[in-house]
Amino acid sequence: MNIDQTFKPDNQTIYQLFSCPAIYVIPNYQRQYSWGNEQLEELWSDLYESYINTPNECYFLGSIVVVDDGVGHHELVDGQQRITTLMIMLNVLFKTFPNLNENSKELLKGNLQKIKQLIYFDEGIDRLQLQLDPNYNTSFKQIIIYPEHYENIHYPTQAELKKNEPKYKFINTAKFFYDKFNELYQKEGQTALDEFVNFILFKTCIIKTVCTNQSFAIKLFLVLNDRGLELGISDIVKSYLLDKYDSNDKYSNDDKIAFSNNWTAMEEIASEYNFTMDDFLVYYEYFKLKSNPKRQVTDELKKIIQKSEVTFLVDEMRAFADHLKTIYKSTLPVIYSLRYIPWKAYVMTALASAYQVDYPDKEELFQVMRRFFYISWISGKTLNGIKQTSFNLIEAIVDRKSIEEIRTMLDKFMFGKRLIRDVYQVLEDDVYDQNFLKPLMLSIEYEIREDINTNFYKLNNTIHLDHILPQRFDKRLDEWENIKDISLAKTYLNKLGNMALLQGSKNEEALNHGLDRKIKIYQGEGNKKNGITTFDTTKWIIDKYNKGDTVWDVQHIMDRQKDLLELIEDMLDISKEDIDKVVEEEPRINAFHKWKYENEYLTNKGLVLSILKHYINENHIHDYFSIPDEIRNFKMYSHELIKNEIEEDYAYTKLECNDLTVYVRTICLRNDTNKFIQLMKKYYDFDLEKLDNQVLANELI
Repeated sequence: MNIDQTFKPDNQTIYQLFSCPAIYVIPNYQRQYSWGNEQLEELWSDLYESYINTPNECYFLGSIVVVDDGVGHHELVDGQQRITTLMIMLNVLFKTFPNLNENSKELLKGNLQKIKQLIYFDEGIDRLQLQLDPNYNTSFKQIIIYPEHYENIHYPTQAELKKNEPKYKFINTAKFFYDKFNELYQKEGQTALDEFVNFILFKTCIIKTVCTNQSFAIKLFLVLNDRGLELGISDIVKSYLLDKYDSNDKYSNDDKIAFSNNWTAMEEIASEYNFTMDDFLVYYEYFKLKSNPKRQVTDELKKIIQKSEVTFLVDEMRAFADHLKTIYKSTLPVIYSLRYIPWKAYVMTALASAYQVDYPDKEELFQVMRRFFYISWISGKTLNGIKQTSFNLIEAIVDRKSIEEIRTMLDKFMFGKRLIRDVYQVLEDDVYDQNFLKPLMLSIEYEIREDINTNFYKLNNTIHLDHILPQRFDKRLDEWENIKDISLAKTYLNKLGNMALLQGSKNEEALNHGLDRKIKIYQGEGNKKNGITTFDTTKWIIDKYNKGDTVWDVQHIMDRQKDLLELIEDMLDISKEDIDKVVEEEPRINAFHKWKYENEYLTNKGLVLSILKHYINENHIHDYFSIPDEIRNFKMYSHELIKNEIEEDYAYTKLECNDLTVYVRTICLRNDTNKFIQLMKKYYDFDLEKLDNQVLANELI
């Protein structure tokens, strides 16, 4: 095929862009119009500052990619947000300022006749047509094209702008330009407005790339992304999927419309439950891989798309999104608890996978999952620390392994790392500033309530933890006269037993008061009269007070701590007897193994190679010089650790990962290896266990 027939870029002014012998069509696979005030303000300030500072120079507004179908339609593969915004701007100018450039003698002038030619291809034919979904195009016509003026429009509310409905974005953009141009007209006059409009139409340029082949246009779109165009994961994956439809004649336009409807439905689910499409695609990637990705998410999904039948894949993705919706709609206390876990990619993938494969023992599985994730969180494990076990969990769910196998696998991890011991140490220490505390206390609430349809409490500034014995009680000893040992009491202030969940303004109102006043506030009898607390664990304090237990001291804190710990033990299925419990591992160790890393027993050499491989993969490193100098130049038995090319006559091993090939020093003495571990912990968070083997006579391994 002739290159000129496939790919033709052209630098065009806005006037040329909209006066071409074609109409612009936004295809169904594109995202809805989404520009908000941040993008609009940036566009306006860039245009106006360029007009003021360099009025005779062209301002470059970026590029667009279109497909010319040969019969007058230019399908927008890239650039629909800018084109839609500019079309709204042209409508505002046309319908708000009837005297634009009417007295100008310039040849390049933006009068009403010229602007009308940009808005309409011909009488009755709009220059811009939106997606095939009639709601989008109808909304655009009713809000932008049909009105005779915009004098009566008002900015949408923030709640409306957050809705997954483009009409509010259309209104917002029209009102924005209406106000901006009117402000310019009022302050500077008609001449200034005329000149600025001329600058926009005849000095503002866009590179328009016209393709005659849709598949090629999408590939070009992806190349532009690789060279710096800011696109999300979902934009790129969507293009890969569309390319798969276009590359096979068996897929009809109806198939592409079905794909678009499915994609829109997935976007709506993501928007409704406050996760992004990029998040969703990571969850789906983990479900498909069942293991730690070796490449970037777009690369992994591209490989999956290439190997799959695309309609099956899209149906599977839609089902996965529906299962995420099921999770967010669920009122199961255990799911509420899991929604607080900070490692959402692992948790949500595991939950959705259980529904996707119809795991037979879901509720028991969810209990086991909560046990693992909360014990790991409370004990201080990091994301990297639980990564491999989390992927093992996802794999076991997708493969429908028995609940006994899954429980044993997770127990091996938790008991092997002595996490139960760490949980008790943490919970018996000061806990007030721990990030798991509110979720843990809320999880107890869900667990002890009889009504399973209780609301989910979001972690925001309306949920508080009140110190029942206040942090500054010693400033109000007249209200805390029962506290005899002030020094001892201060050591119990931040203990679990002194924490009470409150909602709304109660915490601020209860701050530092004596118990009598606190109980009134807890019961909703304070100044703000905002009702009794909704939390059962806080109501317990009220009930005891109303039954005559009207003091609060160290003993009460200790008693409450014991009660709360028992609830946590029941919920997480742990006891102090588990502290020294072990699960037997299969023997996989020999005298040469020095380390246990990522569930493997390794020599010094094996450890160095494994840590480097994980570090390169996790950080998506693709070239030698992206590895920090400190790592590359680290001396391992007198020579640099990593080489870009083979070092003849010295012990180096070839390491290939992430499309990168390097050579790693493989004579690893004990002291050098220990120094290397400390160095890598500056760059990469990982868990490591040193084995208590007999010291080998020869330490060169």
